[in-house]
Amino acid sequence: MENASLDQNLIDQPQQLATPLDSDPGSPLPANSNTAGARSPSRPSTSPTAAEARVPIPRLGASERVPSHTRIPRACANCQKKKTKCDSRKPTCGFCLRSGTACTYTKSKRESQQLQVQSLEKRLTAYESLLRDIVSRSDHDHRQTIHDAIRHHFQASPEFFSTLLSAQPLSGQRIPSPRPGLSLRRMHLAWQSNEKSNALVLCQEPPIRVTSIRHWTSLVDDDVASHLLSFYFTWENPTWQLIDQELFMHDLEHRRTRFCSSLLVHTLLFFGCSFSYNLDRITDRREEKVLGEKLYGAVQRLWLQEKESTDLPTVQASILIGLLCCTFGIDKLGTSYIIHGAELSARYNIDESDCPYFSCDGNDNPTTISNSQKLVSWAIFDIQALACQVYRKSSSCKGPPAIRFSPEEAGMLDEGAGWRPYPFETSAMQPFFHTAAMVRGDLVTMVHDIARFALKFPASALSKEDCDYGSSMYQRLRNWKTMLPWSVLPEHNSTPHIICLHLYYQATIVSLCEIFLLNADSTSTLSHLSFNPLQIKSQALDVIGSLILFYKSTHGYKSIPIVMLHYFCVAGVHAVSKLHPSEPKWGAILEGSVLGLWHMSLGWGRLTKAFLRIIDLALKARRLDRSFIPPRVSAICDQLNGSLWTGLDTVSLAADYMVHHDPAVLGQTSGAGSRLKAHALQELLVVMEGLTVSPSASATG
Repeated sequence: MENASLDQNLIDQPQQLATPLDSDPGSPLPANSNTAGARSPSRPSTSPTAAEARVPIPRLGASERVPSHTRIPRACANCQKKKTKCDSRKPTCGFCLRSGTACTYTKSKRESQQLQVQSLEKRLTAYESLLRDIVSRSDHDHRQTIHDAIRHHFQASPEFFSTLLSAQPLSGQRIPSPRPGLSLRRMHLAWQSNEKSNALVLCQEPPIRVTSIRHWTSLVDDDVASHLLSFYFTWENPTWQLIDQELFMHDLEHRRTRFCSSLLVHTLLFFGCSFSYNLDRITDRREEKVLGEKLYGAVQRLWLQEKESTDLPTVQASILIGLLCCTFGIDKLGTSYIIHGAELSARYNIDESDCPYFSCDGNDNPTTISNSQKLVSWAIFDIQALACQVYRKSSSCKGPPAIRFSPEEAGMLDEGAGWRPYPFETSAMQPFFHTAAMVRGDLVTMVHDIARFALKFPASALSKEDCDYGSSMYQRLRNWKTMLPWSVLPEHNSTPHIICLHLYYQATIVSLCEIFLLNADSTSTLSHLSFNPLQIKSQALDVIGSLILFYKSTHGYKSIPIVMLHYFCVAGVHAVSKLHPSEPKWGAILEGSVLGLWHMSLGWGRLTKAFLRIIDLALKARRLDRSFIPPRVSAICDQLNGSLWTGLDTVSLAADYMVHHDPAVLGQTSGAGSRLKAHALQELLVVMEGLTVSPSASATG
């Protein structure tokens, strides 16, 4: 339509006539023109002299310019009907004014035809856009049927349908295909123009297919829900199998509320929205942000309605909402949601073998129900144990669940199972989810015990009995690592949940060592330990750094579960303390950790940027030569010093996340300053941003 309007404007403009030569005094005359008094070169000069030859020519007086006939505008409808001369005044002509009748003007036949053509063009353009939208939103089977119908009609009216098939409207201007929103199709459209598209292949369909999402929410359609739930169950759920995919999807499709609820659906969609990204421009998250805000608003509203419901989806949603709040930097609220979910679970006896909630009726598969109970009960115990360890909270669980998988059960369930990093087809791996859940349970039990043990301090002094307990716990951790089956070792299984399992183990070693480094009055107290906590902690942190590099080389920055926030922070701050040009490994670890946090900050909340800010301040504390710091790390830190992080961000945090650090960071020089200290994240940021810190600082998260 834009081109058509431009052509019409050219028609309506007055024609610019060429200027006559004699009107321009500076214009040269044509080559064959003669001037008065010039002699012809072909005839002899027999004429009078030039002065005599000049005879004045009489001039006519200037005649008056006769005005051209002024065209009378079109008469009004009333004058045309009565065949009366109309003066065409508007809004009311003289005749209608005198007669007191309504004065109206009709469009000319040419104008009416133009309006009709324009209206038809708009309708055809709208129909084309609608048809493309229908095609883009249809599944594979229906899309083929639609294309067949278009080709059938093409034979009868090729002049129209050839335009449609070539995506060209009748006006001649290309209308871009409608954006399909947060769907796998959007990723396909971006991937087609990607130079790396030949190296990796995208899935043709999401692994999770939804057909009944409208029963639970009006914010997304089935395609978007399939896409977002596929992200959640591929990236997050294998790490903490808090949601049984089979039972959840069964109830979602059959509109049942035993293992599904509107609150839980909206929460999982929000998680999926935080994982989603644009393959063409990963930093372009406008659609994700808009939808995420709507989903989070719905989660807040539904929580008030469903928080007292006595069902498993409420327990699961409470814990997931708690994790979200932690990423927002308000973990004081987030941990309360996690603890609340764990308390509800204990109230319903979800971790007991005779739990009524998991009793079977005639339509249930007893094995499926039993397996789900084992996975979910251990996931609840796992998440609250980690929250107690990281945030120093009291556990709401008396102990680990009474039910669990045997090695034989886990092995049978893992047969034939596969995993791939959605939305990509490769690399496909055998994940050993159930075997990993079984061995992770033993580790989580030790995490729970260590977290409870840490709460004794600093209220009480470290005793010999405490050192004996620490030594036995360290030996238990080492035995756990030694007894792991080959299927959950990173060299054999590099899926994200296996790498996270080993990061969890090393972080637990660090947590145990820090208890003694923080609370020992002297080195003599530590002599009762059968291990050197300072040395063991340093070794564990080094392994965490290596695992970060392994994760980056294997998966890049896709398929990152939410718990990686914690490990990126731990590895990044430790890498700052080790950074040196003679050891390039630590520059790579620092870059991997910072870029990992940066990518996660696009989808998650303020906590990621707070972690980046801690790393930035630790770099400033060391006062390193800028050439030591990887360029991409410097670029991100420079942005944090601009508009991406301000003092307001620091004071608005409500983060109890514990950061363990060298006291030199805070400028302490007393005798006690040589020991490790611990501060809440918000408190430490406030202090570090307000002081000029020492170059000898080092820190661990």
